Amino acid sequence: LKSAGPAQQPSAFLRRLKKSERLRAKMSLVRRGLLVGAVLGSWPSASLADSTCAGDSCASDESALASEDVASLLSVQRHKLRQVFEHGHVAGQVRCWVGGDACAANSCCPGIAFTLNRTYPCPSSDKDFGGCDVKGESEIVAGLLSKLTRADKYRMLRGTGWVEGSWDTKDGYYIGNSGAPAKFGIPKLNMQDNGQGFRTVTKDIIDQVTGWPCTLAISSSWSETDTERWAKALGQEFRAKGANVILGPGVNVHRVARGGRNAEYASGESPYLGARLAPPWIRGVQSQRVMAVVKHFVLNSQETNRTTVDSIVDDRTMWEVYYPPFEAAVKAGVGAAMCAYNYVNGLQACNNPHTLSEDLKGTMGFEGFVQSDWWALHEFAAGAGVDQEMPGDETPYQKAYFTDRNLDSLRQDKIDDMVRRQLVAIYRVRLFEAPPCQPPHCAEAIYNVTATTPAHQMLNRELATKAVTLLKNEGDVLPLTAASAPKIALVGPACNADQDEDFQLGWWTRRSYYNLGGSGRVIAANVTTIYDGISARCKEMGCNVTLYGGNSSAEALDFISAEKPSVVLLCDGSSTAEAQDRDTLSVDHESFMVDVAGGVKGTPVVSLTMSPGVIVMPWIDNVAAALNIFLAGTYTGDAFADVVFGRSNPSAKLPVTFPKSEADTVEPCMGLKCPYTEKLMVGFHGLEGKPVTFPFGHGLSYTSFTYSSLKVDTIKKGSALPKACKDGVACVRATIANSGKRAGTEVPQMYIGFPEAAEEPPKLLRGFARTKQLKPGESVEVVFPIMARDLQIYGSKAGGWTMVDGRYQLFIGASSRDVRLTGTLAACKGTLSTDLSQKGCV
Repeated sequence: LKSAGPAQQPSAFLRRLKKSERLRAKMSLVRRGLLVGAVLGSWPSASLADSTCAGDSCASDESALASEDVASLLSVQRHKLRQVFEHGHVAGQVRCWVGGDACAANSCCPGIAFTLNRTYPCPSSDKDFGGCDVKGESEIVAGLLSKLTRADKYRMLRGTGWVEGSWDTKDGYYIGNSGAPAKFGIPKLNMQDNGQGFRTVTKDIIDQVTGWPCTLAISSSWSETDTERWAKALGQEFRAKGANVILGPGVNVHRVARGGRNAEYASGESPYLGARLAPPWIRGVQSQRVMAVVKHFVLNSQETNRTTVDSIVDDRTMWEVYYPPFEAAVKAGVGAAMCAYNYVNGLQACNNPHTLSEDLKGTMGFEGFVQSDWWALHEFAAGAGVDQEMPGDETPYQKAYFTDRNLDSLRQDKIDDMVRRQLVAIYRVRLFEAPPCQPPHCAEAIYNVTATTPAHQMLNRELATKAVTLLKNEGDVLPLTAASAPKIALVGPACNADQDEDFQLGWWTRRSYYNLGGSGRVIAANVTTIYDGISARCKEMGCNVTLYGGNSSAEALDFISAEKPSVVLLCDGSSTAEAQDRDTLSVDHESFMVDVAGGVKGTPVVSLTMSPGVIVMPWIDNVAAALNIFLAGTYTGDAFADVVFGRSNPSAKLPVTFPKSEADTVEPCMGLKCPYTEKLMVGFHGLEGKPVTFPFGHGLSYTSFTYSSLKVDTIKKGSALPKACKDGVACVRATIANSGKRAGTEVPQMYIGFPEAAEEPPKLLRGFARTKQLKPGESVEVVFPIMARDLQIYGSKAGGWTMVDGRYQLFIGASSRDVRLTGTLAACKGTLSTDLSQKGCV
């Protein structure tokens, strides 16, 4: 293709391929950065590889694909249905549900099965329009409840689809399947793992779905926009595979640095970060008529003894640290919540009326349904707030509790409330508009349908590249050029690590440097290793690459001495899996990394690490530069290469802290009682003032940014302030300028220090903004709205949330420790001001 020149367009080439060959060819073109150029009509200069891909301007657009490219993987009918899902209309017309005719506001649509064939308001009608047979949600749901028999309702309250007495699903069933009746337009719920991709339970599925970066990798871009784009693609793939429920997102705050599922959890060490990223994820998935299930509620902080450990936490810590991401999910309209395996203050999380009924459904106002994690129930828990038992079938070791006999003990109004919550979620996500396949007739969708698309593969590579974090870059050794690095030595067993699909499929928790293990495992197909990515780029640039893939430091040093490279790229990694915490925060070959980094003299060394979360880096003082990526899927090697050679200017920021020592972190509780003695001082909050290797929020760029023009205003009636601040109590603005020589994207962050009387951590993340890509010399004003809750503490004795009188310090910077601007707000008797002279309060 390269030698053919502009006349030989990739789209024309692809059309000549057999359908079965086309996807693999497209993935190859995406990997080489060629297909995007063809799609955009600029061959080959507008390829992904030639973009910095640091800002939102690099977003790939599925609509730009040639229609035949889309149709080669998904039917035209499915493509049209997706248009309806995303836009609610075709050609500018609002339409009635289920692909109905165009309709006007305040008019009635013909009845459908889900409305019991009663007319209902056109979707664009005013909320109080009442000229149809039914007005809206409450009347539709009430009608369905009146028609369903008690036996029908029972089938909706428990799962099915597993071979009795085994750990295997029946043929044609998903990981989870509700027993909803196939009548009245109520769709069955086909549930599949996980929040970071369609679970690859067989080898056939691996090539059919996208091998995305893990959730923590996506979080390291600190981008609500990218999170929603990713989630929308996830929803499309689940829908294509016949699933209408995705068992995610995972949003638990990382308490234990070695936590086995941290890579699946979007929050990192900050409840605020999780609360910002959960809503766009939910919006993106549910826009595709796929229901999201937020998990694991609550305090699933470790995998060690996960079914028996009792997390003991005070109310203030619960509400300030562990609840906020779940609250944000509730406000975003998440359809369901999954309760966890562990105990919470003496009661099992799936049998805890305080957390489920009082806090989640009561105080937070959650109107969806609560389902148990798979076999998480220890007894019949409907009275505590569980609405659906999953998976519903028994194993040799686990009973099922939502039996007819137990459900018969409940009053009718209780049964109706449990079913109503499910129907409300189905209604709000519009699952009835696109009924999926009906188990057991879903084998074709599960095992044969190809759900990934060229657009998803482009997005996959972009997200992986954005997830590469530049931790260190002394002397600007990076990016490399053919002139600065004519000969590159790749050293370490992780540089060309194999992606052994068969080995991983041998047991559900097996993992690799490219994907984690467990129920969240999406085995990445067609992986590019670091060696693959660097070699491909060097071939284009004219540099040479040599490889030592062993783990003997003596042999490695001899190799380096003999090869005399311009630069050494030193590779290592670690991985993780569900059901077990990591043994250590060390990478797999730590002593090798230390010995080689310390033994190389006169040649710059760059460390490249692939990790599932926090790692310690005892070699860091002996390397000139360091890059890290959280498990990143198919395009791991390409992502590293794009950053190493400067095709992409890194913009990722750490959502966790890399400590100096593992002793500075919270370890898993080994006993059954697990008091959270650190309380609010979780992660970076408890490390302020201690030396760390790299702080929370850290991430460098190949350019530099200056921060200036801090403005702090309180919100008053009639204030002429940015729209982003309209619902807040204060508005903070700052100017970010690119003062370097390369285009780049910055993620400025705002931390708040509370008055001493509040007894809060020294700094709390309370704002961030991912800038657009800024050209050299270009600047932009970023806005940090401060909401009332951002300045409040929780106190059960005070009746909830209160603002403490005193000074609130504002810290604006490039990380939690790289502070560039400071400001102050004052609170006095519930009133916020920039006046610091108020007596008796400040």
